[in-house]
Amino acid sequence: MSASSGSVIWAVRGGKDNFGLVVGMEVDLFPVPRLYGSGLYFPGEATAEVLHAYADWSRHAPEEMSSSVLLAQNPDLPGVPEPLRGRFVTHLRFAYSGATAEGERLVRPLRDLGPALLDTVRDMPYAEVGTIHHEPTAVPYLAYDRNLLLSELTGDAVDAIVALAGPGAPFITELRHFGGAYARPPKLPNCVGGRDATFSLYTGAIPEPGTLRRRDDLLARLRPWSTGGTNLNFAGVENTGPDRVSVAYAPADYDRLRTLKARHDPDNMFRINFNIPPKAGPDRSWLD
Repeated sequence: MSASSGSVIWAVRGGKDNFGLVVGMEVDLFPVPRLYGSGLYFPGEATAEVLHAYADWSRHAPEEMSSSVLLAQNPDLPGVPEPLRGRFVTHLRFAYSGATAEGERLVRPLRDLGPALLDTVRDMPYAEVGTIHHEPTAVPYLAYDRNLLLSELTGDAVDAIVALAGPGAPFITELRHFGGAYARPPKLPNCVGGRDATFSLYTGAIPEPGTLRRRDDLLARLRPWSTGGTNLNFAGVENTGPDRVSVAYAPADYDRLRTLKARHDPDNMFRINFNIPPKAGPDRSWLD
């Protein structure tokens, strides 16, 4: 380990594969034997009511509650649960790490919106956490991903989402609630950005011109509430240029990443990725 290893490790924690390949690591685990969570699935005609209620509810959710919502047309296939088969569904997802009784109390206002097509929210062992999103894992799917970070989810923003991503939309849309510890500076420094966002909005669309136009219309309508940033895990590969990658980081962090890149990978060997190009100019090794 060289004297500069600390800076490189900082860069790897958020800079993805621009600074090398991780071939091994140790991960500390937290003792979480159980949690309260899973999903409420509402019919497409309830999307506006449910999404407005969820936006209001999320403003008061405690840090122990993680939540998201998926808007999607389910295929009419045997592998889809019968109540959801062939239907557009608004799927609320929860994971609460506190007491079951408190989790039930927190979820109740959304449960009370009306009969759900399917209610799987329950106390569960942590080993079943993958059932919360209930996404297919055996078969890959082709999609163009895009991501927008939102500073807030206002009523007007919800209306825009319902109009363009609600029933009849030819793509899926997901909102993930941020905040909590993610909004605070980490104890172990890293360059992960987007900490000023309240929500992450993701779209997954098939590469068909009409579908992509409608998706782009949605993203344009939501610009007034955008932080200007993105999360590279959901940004997709349509645009991996510096203009897209740079907004995933705080400006000072992106400048430091480019400086470290110039020092450790001046020829940009690690470039088949969301690339951070080396910074041209005088040596700034004092940053190490």
